[in-house]
Amino acid sequence: MIILNDILFSYVQSKKTYLKESTYARYSNLIDNHIKESIGKKELNSLTNKDLQEYCDNQLSIGTSVIVVKEIVLLIKLAIKRDSKINAKQPLFIDLDLPTSTKKKKIQILSRNDQKLIINYISENEKQKYCGIILTLLTGLRIGELCALKWTDIDLKKRIIIVNKTLQRVCFKGKKSKITITKPKTQNSDREIPISNYLYDFLMSIKPLKRDVYFLTSNDKYTEPRNYRKIYKTLLKKLKITTTSFHALRHTFATRLIENKVDIKTVSELLGHASVNITISIYVHSEFNTKRKAVKTLDNLILK
Repeated sequence: MIILNDILFSYVQSKKTYLKESTYARYSNLIDNHIKESIGKKELNSLTNKDLQEYCDNQLSIGTSVIVVKEIVLLIKLAIKRDSKINAKQPLFIDLDLPTSTKKKKIQILSRNDQKLIINYISENEKQKYCGIILTLLTGLRIGELCALKWTDIDLKKRIIIVNKTLQRVCFKGKKSKITITKPKTQNSDREIPISNYLYDFLMSIKPLKRDVYFLTSNDKYTEPRNYRKIYKTLLKKLKITTTSFHALRHTFATRLIENKVDIKTVSELLGHASVNITISIYVHSEFNTKRKAVKTLDNLILK
């Protein structure tokens, strides 16, 4: 008797060599936390679309997020597709009714005044400690990319930063978590980012004697994301700036480019997004004052 768990485990193991360790951990945790003790015990030959719909409805009713439920459904679909291909049989037709979207979080960006306050403070105080904040504000790096960055990835002669890896903590259920350094989030995340004149001067001022060291520490020890987020929060508190997530620095970088009329494709490539649509849907926004000015242009059009 083959149950759903069997083909899920088989699928994940078959892809282990090709998956990033974080993705492998994510799939394994989905099975252990949400599938194994419920629908995973269902016999594959008797599994129906109705069974999956009821399972999804139940997951949502107990508070599992829409995003997680959709990830579970995708994993099940992939496992069933692989099993059907191996055994030359017709796969189960899956057509589920799931919420189309979740409540969209308001994107955080720094005001221009707060941005200038941060840059001016770091330029005059504790440059090494806060160097990652400046770099992220002026390049839009993800925090994992920042923590994995070494000085060997910074070419000051060509004035480019080479982004080709990311650092993150990976957790498996029942096991001790560990740090991994792997390829970036997507294929497009592997990129080169030009260094602005201001950033060039800043980097020259903190350039270490050795190059094969991590950017954030200037030695052979990395800083992991959760620790650098704490450093960021202490700076905001020191400057009496409203607390925002570290990712707000990336949002701010993208928003300032767009407000300065940089084309969306260029912004998307600088951010390392998989597609321009992602850039448009997530990062294209404006401050309320910008919206106010836009609406006021109607006065000139209508009343002149």
